[in-house]
Amino acid sequence: MKPVALRLGEWITALDYEAIPSEVVARAKDCLLDQIGCQIAGVGLPHLAPVLRHVRSLGGRAESSIVLRGDRTTAIYAAYANASCGHGMEFDDSHVICGHPGAVVIPASLAIAERDGLSGKDLLTGIVAGYQAMALGGGQVHKAARRRGWHPMKFQGPFGAAGAVARLLRLDALRIMNALAIAGSEASGTMEYDQSGGEVKRVHAGSASRSGAQAALLAAEGLTGPATIFEGKRGIFNVFADELDGDPEALWNRDFHLRDTMFKLSPAVFTLHGAIQAAQAIRDARSLDPARIKSVEAEVSELTMLHGAGIVHPADMISAQFSLAFAVSCVLVRGRATLEDFADASAWCDPAISALSDRISVVRRDTSGGSELGGKVTVVLDDGTRLSEDRPVPRGHHDNPASSADITEKFRTLMRGRITDDRAERIAQCVATLETQRSCVALAELIGAPT
Repeated sequence: MKPVALRLGEWITALDYEAIPSEVVARAKDCLLDQIGCQIAGVGLPHLAPVLRHVRSLGGRAESSIVLRGDRTTAIYAAYANASCGHGMEFDDSHVICGHPGAVVIPASLAIAERDGLSGKDLLTGIVAGYQAMALGGGQVHKAARRRGWHPMKFQGPFGAAGAVARLLRLDALRIMNALAIAGSEASGTMEYDQSGGEVKRVHAGSASRSGAQAALLAAEGLTGPATIFEGKRGIFNVFADELDGDPEALWNRDFHLRDTMFKLSPAVFTLHGAIQAAQAIRDARSLDPARIKSVEAEVSELTMLHGAGIVHPADMISAQFSLAFAVSCVLVRGRATLEDFADASAWCDPAISALSDRISVVRRDTSGGSELGGKVTVVLDDGTRLSEDRPVPRGHHDNPASSADITEKFRTLMRGRITDDRAERIAQCVATLETQRSCVALAELIGAPT
């Protein structure tokens, strides 16, 4: 049997824009617009300042734009900076078998497309290839590796960026195999941040995007790697997990894994979205005095209990975005849990939110009839009244998808106060008509120009 990396290399080599279904192209545009919005909104966050200072200190050839900075650097470090910004506020797209593909694949793709003056069709094809490579570059052990504590976006991300950039460089199947094999040496990253915080998670996207792009560039120069990087005795599948998640061949039956992209409508880890949406429904249905809440029960999956319920009282933005107790309490107390709330240091220690967080119990739910990302919330008032809402498949999940209109509205909302309305509309229009663009340079410059 062919090595997985070669098989994937052959799939990427054979990928042609004209053969991509129109609905997949449309979804790829959604992914691109969503990621651009996340980059522009994320670049000003204080925890990303060290990343931007570091990239600026590196200098380098002016090849590709850095979001809203008005300056350029090498393509791989533009990818590093922009990917970190795109993942910097926990609002970027998600995928059930590879984590966060958009924040890894798109910055690397756009950086190379700008550097080489590639067309909109080239960029879209690279994005589709990258999502496929990230899904098949570890999706076979996604759950098993996640249970060990590996961060799927970080260990699978280099394969996504490598696949995308290799397609943009038009490498042959053997060199793409080597790009993926080289990227395997960069696969790593734990999820200890979901237990005790720390903003390093933000750069998991950046380092994966940079290292994957660099792997493809090295393969283009002739560097080689182990052909059995995935299935070999010391390959990704065996090193990162004790067993495969199921039949690995089943993943190859999905024509385009980009179809299963999920879009966040709340700026928090997706494992909290079911509970957030359930709590919001309770809060919106009636006038609720938080002081009357005796207790709250959140029924969530085992995944959420491990990856979102470990933190009760956050001490920074990342721990707030990974705290089920904080998110649900914030909704019930403030009537919302927006980006501003998660970033608000005063909210982390708000007495009403903190007190309610201590009255939240988390129980495991059966997810056989829904999604691991679903959640049910039950509020018990001081008079014994019980208010319950269940969101077994949260809005934004690929089985309950956000529409293109939802994604465009999210983009416009994020842009308000950050760039002019005219500039936001020009970006949105450029993405909407991307297949007609002979060069991606204009789009990259729109994103990179300072405010």
